[in-house]
Amino acid sequence: VVVERIVAIVGDRAVLLSELRDRARPFLEQIQQKVPPGAQQSAAESQVLKDLVAKIVEEELESQAAAKAHVVVTDAEIDGALANVAQSQGITPAQLVHEAETRTGLREREYREELRRQLIEGKMVQLRVRGRVRITDEDVKAMFDRTVREERGRRAYRASWIVLRLMPGSSEEATRGRAELAATLAKRAKSGEDFAELARQNSDDVRTRDVGGDLGARAPSTSPDAASGKLPGLAPDLEQKLLALEPGEASDPIRYADAFVVLKLVTRQPSRYEAGFEAAKPEMMNRLQGEVLDRAKKKWLEELRARTHVAVRL
Repeated sequence: VVVERIVAIVGDRAVLLSELRDRARPFLEQIQQKVPPGAQQSAAESQVLKDLVAKIVEEELESQAAAKAHVVVTDAEIDGALANVAQSQGITPAQLVHEAETRTGLREREYREELRRQLIEGKMVQLRVRGRVRITDEDVKAMFDRTVREERGRRAYRASWIVLRLMPGSSEEATRGRAELAATLAKRAKSGEDFAELARQNSDDVRTRDVGGDLGARAPSTSPDAASGKLPGLAPDLEQKLLALEPGEASDPIRYADAFVVLKLVTRQPSRYEAGFEAAKPEMMNRLQGEVLDRAKKKWLEELRARTHVAVRL
């Protein structure tokens, strides 16, 4: 049985197996409680140790950089951070420490040490990273546009369709005729004709024809509602076309499997960002700053690693 060994070297500092296991103790205890013994538990424990040693290496790089820059964290600063976290949760520092141990298994000493590492990181990010961050109004607007697109991929909707099926072995002429009819129906729907009535008169889908092509409530495939099975989705090719529509709009004809399909987006779950860009600008700025800081920090750590001897032996 290996009692002690070096699992990583960062500069002139050796990280020992005992230190790694001490840091990993709360996580390993949770795994032992939740994961069945055997290969699955061993794999989970191995992954935790692997992830944690990588984190320790990054922390040690930051700590050594802080020492060179004469950046320190005092006990008073840790007390202040503890008080701030407790105040934000409406509890006392003692209650916070107790809850942390109950919830995560971190003892008070370990919790305070984690706060110290976070404070060191914050100071070094402020000193070495924040000055590299440059954000323009165009960057904030691009973040807003991206956020709205991503949110659209999570918002439930209600849709209808008209399905014009092709018989097996249909001739080119028959196929062209169905395509022309689909184009005509799409044009009529876009001009404002009653989509439901067009579906009743023309759709070949017997399940939805009598209800005007109504597909009911659906959810994008990337949404939590679809992932949990709470709401069904649409086939990817159809979903892609539908998500591009605004409520009330109808699509161009879509060739799908053995049919031509015309879709209509009836309604969509309201957006958090209905008020527009200006109202969301502070949120977008905070999110963008977080992303840019993360990228700048990653680059800074890569530079530190390139200048420091690092060896992982786990």
